[in-house]
Amino acid sequence: MNETEPLITSLSQVVGQTRAVRVLRTALDAYWHERSKLGEENVALPHLLMAGPSGTGKTLLSELVAQELCTTEIHVELAQNIGNIGQMQGLLMMLDKPGQILFLDEIHELNESVQVCLYRALEERKLFLGGNKKPVTLPPFTLIGATTHEFMLATSARQRFKILIRLSHYHIDEMAVLIEQRAKRLGWGINPKSIHELAKRSRGVPRLGVRMLEAAKRCCSANECDFIETNHVAEMVEMEGIDPLGFDPVEQSYLQLLKQHQGAVRLNVLATHLGLPRQSIEMFESDFIRLGLITKNEKGRCLTPAGHEHLKASQD
Repeated sequence: MNETEPLITSLSQVVGQTRAVRVLRTALDAYWHERSKLGEENVALPHLLMAGPSGTGKTLLSELVAQELCTTEIHVELAQNIGNIGQMQGLLMMLDKPGQILFLDEIHELNESVQVCLYRALEERKLFLGGNKKPVTLPPFTLIGATTHEFMLATSARQRFKILIRLSHYHIDEMAVLIEQRAKRLGWGINPKSIHELAKRSRGVPRLGVRMLEAAKRCCSANECDFIETNHVAEMVEMEGIDPLGFDPVEQSYLQLLKQHQGAVRLNVLATHLGLPRQSIEMFESDFIRLGLITKNEKGRCLTPAGHEHLKASQD
């Protein structure tokens, strides 16, 4: 766990994601039961896929799984860094002891041939290195795949995961609890109104809520205070240009462009005007769709009445 993560040491401390935590808890209890019968050399936690929006806890839950399994042997890799079968095989060859964990972030970004190599290893625990060499047998291991786009992963690869964990955005009351707990663990004083202001701007994303909490604490400290008041949150919001729904100036510019065009706008036009890659725009516009601010059709993106209301309220 990196130093910016909360000091959470077990699944019982996780806020929200009730269904996901229950599925994980059941899988871990079953693992320990089987291990007590078969021994650690012969059993590993089944491979699991964590799917959900960015910033909702996939990495944190994976780290908690490792802690619950009492292992420090977790190999972490970003899928886009694995460009060919040889690199995938090299990564799998690092799993030289039973019970190790391989965590692949954004696993859907693996190309098709690498996915085939991977799912054969998952299913048969063997690596076929080519030529006349005998296949390499891998010890029991657990692959944890994390993805923001579950169905971009090949069906044949997705089906090799025995456990599917789907994470969702947090409710505002869950965000408030999470922010309050984070502040408490860091020893920061904060009043309930400040917590609520941060929670309602977090869009159900813990990573965003924590970032704004840290920004508010900087404003608090810069004013030689040790307790985060609503005026510190207000200063942070004004300084960073964050609107009532937590959108930053770039995201707000997207909505303003739709308003100015007064009709459907194609993605390439938005990308040109904003000076951003199409992929970056597709990442943040998912929140606009979820919150009902825009719609998409074959002609492009359109601002909804709710989107117009949001822009009007942001300017008041």
